[in-house]
Amino acid sequence: MNAPHHPSLSEAATLGAFADAIRAAGLTPPEAIEADGAIHRFSSSGKRGDESGWYVLHLDGVPAGSFGCWRAGLLSTWCAKATNEMTQAEQAAHRQKVEAMRTARKADQEQRQQQAREQAAQRWEAAAPAQDYPYLKRKGIQAHGTRVEGDRLLIPMHLTEGGTLQSLQVIDFAGGKRFLPGGRVKGCFCLLGEREEIEDGAELVICEGFATGASIREATGYPVAVAFNAGNLEAVALALRAKYPGARLILAADDDWRTEGNPGLDKATEAARAVGAWLAVPRFPEDCRPDVATDFNDLHKLAGLEAVRERFTAALATEAVTPAPAIQIPGEHERPAYLVLDDWHEHDGTRYAPGVWYFGIKPGRGDAPPSLTQQRICGPLHIEAVTTDTSDGNYGRLLRFKTTTGRWKSWAMPMAMLKGDGSDLRGELLSMGLDIAHRGREQLTAYLQHRAPERVIQCATQTGWAGPERQAFVLPDAVIGPQADGVTYQSDHAGGDEYTTRGTLAGWQAGTAALAVGNPMLVLALCTAFAGPVLALVGADSGGINTIGASSKGKSSMLFAACSVWGGPSYRRNWRATGNGLESVAALFNDSLLALDEISQCDPREVGETVYMLGNGQGKTRAARTGGARSVARWRVSILSNGERSIVATMEEGGFRTKAGQAVRIIDLPVTDQAHGAWDRLHQYPSGAALSDALRREAETHYGHAGRAFLERLTRDDHDQVRELLASIKARPEFNAEGGEGQFQRVAARFAVLALAGELATAYGVTGWQRGEAIRATAVALRLWLGMQDGRTTDAEGPQVVDQVTEFIDRHGDSRFSDADADPLHSPPVRERAGWWRDRDGERVYLFTGQGLKDALKGHDFKRALDHLEQAGMLKTRNKTERIRAIGGTTKKFYTIKPTDAGDAK
Repeated sequence: MNAPHHPSLSEAATLGAFADAIRAAGLTPPEAIEADGAIHRFSSSGKRGDESGWYVLHLDGVPAGSFGCWRAGLLSTWCAKATNEMTQAEQAAHRQKVEAMRTARKADQEQRQQQAREQAAQRWEAAAPAQDYPYLKRKGIQAHGTRVEGDRLLIPMHLTEGGTLQSLQVIDFAGGKRFLPGGRVKGCFCLLGEREEIEDGAELVICEGFATGASIREATGYPVAVAFNAGNLEAVALALRAKYPGARLILAADDDWRTEGNPGLDKATEAARAVGAWLAVPRFPEDCRPDVATDFNDLHKLAGLEAVRERFTAALATEAVTPAPAIQIPGEHERPAYLVLDDWHEHDGTRYAPGVWYFGIKPGRGDAPPSLTQQRICGPLHIEAVTTDTSDGNYGRLLRFKTTTGRWKSWAMPMAMLKGDGSDLRGELLSMGLDIAHRGREQLTAYLQHRAPERVIQCATQTGWAGPERQAFVLPDAVIGPQADGVTYQSDHAGGDEYTTRGTLAGWQAGTAALAVGNPMLVLALCTAFAGPVLALVGADSGGINTIGASSKGKSSMLFAACSVWGGPSYRRNWRATGNGLESVAALFNDSLLALDEISQCDPREVGETVYMLGNGQGKTRAARTGGARSVARWRVSILSNGERSIVATMEEGGFRTKAGQAVRIIDLPVTDQAHGAWDRLHQYPSGAALSDALRREAETHYGHAGRAFLERLTRDDHDQVRELLASIKARPEFNAEGGEGQFQRVAARFAVLALAGELATAYGVTGWQRGEAIRATAVALRLWLGMQDGRTTDAEGPQVVDQVTEFIDRHGDSRFSDADADPLHSPPVRERAGWWRDRDGERVYLFTGQGLKDALKGHDFKRALDHLEQAGMLKTRNKTERIRAIGGTTKKFYTIKPTDAGDAK
């Protein structure tokens, strides 16, 4: 019996480094690695029975090896020492090893593929034509020449149409798919249609799956090449382009919208770019798209074959994707130069890893010739376009790069991030998944600035409407609307977690939206969420609702439900922030919903100023480091706030009086006095608390889809008709009152805008409500607000002025006033005098000095306040001559105020 082999320390370190390289490639390394120069197979997924992984490792000389996965089409090489660190002898030996490993791998691969060919031919010959196979029925497609082997469907895989059968894809009864072990996949396809149909100028579609291809074939009549997976699309496209150079190739993408990086769309786009093909992408109805709906067969089942055909007609009406140029390693006279390699590339015996490479030239010493240098900077990173805003500022670059997990991402990078040493830029790219070589850090900023692409697109630096026509709406991860292709979102950091999605629109409609029916306060909250994008279309300013009432009665659940229109739990913000902090928050939610929880957490001294700031739609002007003014933050938001106390009560706690303008920007509304707290109808739930809990669960399960579906329709709607609809709502009797003026008109106009947003969402099929539901709910809310005003529909500023002057007299009547008829020589001194008083016929009037009355009216426009006092009967005269009074032997001008009429005035 041989003694077990115990590797030396250096050998163990080498084996560990090799295993780490396998792991870094996304494969599960074998438990034990044999370094004998022979090919070994292992389970690359860690599952039993899987032998898709392989490796070969040499330890003699400079340790080197290679590994890969037949199933994933992965191939990678590894060496313990970098090529530029080897001696010439070591480099020669290393090249011999690499060639030996390549020969061994090729021989092993050919053996496995031959075995698969033989097995495929035998099984195909013995199988019967498919007819009523359950998988075909579920997919709603025809058999298209497939065969059945027991309870399995067989799909043939060829390298050429009608050529030798290379392998089979086997689909089981449940829809599970697998290939024959060791069988060739790369470049193989299944043709649906006849070779004779493929002529110069004829359409030829390339797609991933068989069911997808069958739906396309049946919808369009075009021949279809099924490539079986996204990673094989480019290989099939290149082969078919070579054989049919005149054909109109169309890449049919899977829209893997729920998978990070959308690999289906990315791989199809890459394949289209490689051969200069057209690109067709399925577009699903927003109101009924399940999470799993990604391909043209899903579209076929949801919307019919006509919907599939329309997508290909639309694709062919556009330009084909510009083909990528052939890869050439720069020669001596073409350097210095940058080159981006999306995949491994071999040139003159050297294999280059995917990434951005810098090819330089180093002058020789004396008469020595120059030497050629090369340096890998980072992973694949393309500079797609120049970005700039509508004011010809905020320049940037639209970047497209591949992450360490093989997914493609896009990011519009502000050029300002290249200032200094570029560490902030590198940090963002690293956090988004780009690998950056340690020695390539300095070259990265040089690469990003070495040339400007010809393509220029508009960038938006905050969410919301882009462009004067308002046909594109920008979110951090998407741009929605008919002009979306020409706009991108640009930020100095990766997208946040506010505008996220989960679940489905149908789930949101069946849950959150359905529970709102019969509950006016919940309908109002959802209308407030939809109102954000509507404000700009109808010329309305920022503003909204502050729902008030007892604790644990449903206010927070209303806020969660409103947030679910646009995002998940991270969408909500709270009042516990500084004014500067809320500026940034408001700008983040521009043209959308600003949801603020619990106003009691805000410093009462800041509430009034914050309300004005949010309603005015812009922040403070601040100085920049250079001494100039920074750009001012701007926004337009629909606000939904809540708290146990009103804005008025919160400000009074801090010793401040509410102004009329604040009261109409964010409207205090009591919402917890309905039949069950905030609710009128419990639906199937036993209590208001149970309904509140259900709403929170729904808001955490289905979110983010309703807002996007709303934008899909709003961006394409006739905005003139939107404004006409608002005018018709404002004209309804529910939003008018006899003698209504001032603040009532402004509050009624705010509720009309909320009603408009809800009715639009209903007309667009987003809410599932009956028409009129939003109007009825906002009318109920307006009546509740009127109840807080004791039914008063006139301007509230007048009573506020009366109250403020009366309170001033009550507080300072004895300290800042004295008897006008008393002997001044025997009267006590008065500090900060505001005037005098005089008793006539049992009534006291106050003779205010000009400054004294201005003190009493602090916070109000003085002339307008005098109007209110005169209308209330408190101010006896404003005539300069009649204001003259004799006090202590001298004459002065006074404002005569009679406070006894204040109560009647109110």
